[in-house]
Amino acid sequence: MMTWFTSYRISAALDSGHKPSASLRESINRSEEVQGLELDMTALDRALRQERPEPQTPPGMHRSIMRAVRVAQRPEAAPHELAVLRWVAATVVAALVVMAVWPGLRGPRRPPAQGRQSLAAATTALELSSQLAQTVPPAVVAPLSDELERLNRDLDNTAQFILASLP
Repeated sequence: MMTWFTSYRISAALDSGHKPSASLRESINRSEEVQGLELDMTALDRALRQERPEPQTPPGMHRSIMRAVRVAQRPEAAPHELAVLRWVAATVVAALVVMAVWPGLRGPRRPPAQGRQSLAAATTALELSSQLAQTVPPAVVAPLSDELERLNRDLDNTAQFILASLP
């Protein structure tokens, strides 16, 4: 770890162009490994500063870049028109499917039943409705009243909790 840190300090000193500090020089003198590292880094630094490689451009690069720029400037109208046609076709197909399925979902029309029902059926219906009016309300209201009772209990518990939490 110390060797890594020392090599970083050597590299930073070489990059800045200054001589290594006294504490860095002491660290270098303590270890032969670090001394060899300093020599290698110094030689590499000199070589890189003296021999700057000239960038070489491949012969056809300018031509290929200009060709790519020209292609990028051309408008692409054909794919946009095809996309619009696809949306129109999809809409027409969806409308045809809805038109084909709609009558089947609605079912056949039945004419209202003609004729009169007997008076006995009407009295039976009236009797059933009176029985229904007597038995249904308690059956319907019972779960609601239980829920209302639980809700009131929850509200009371919440109020007690809040009051107990206040200083």
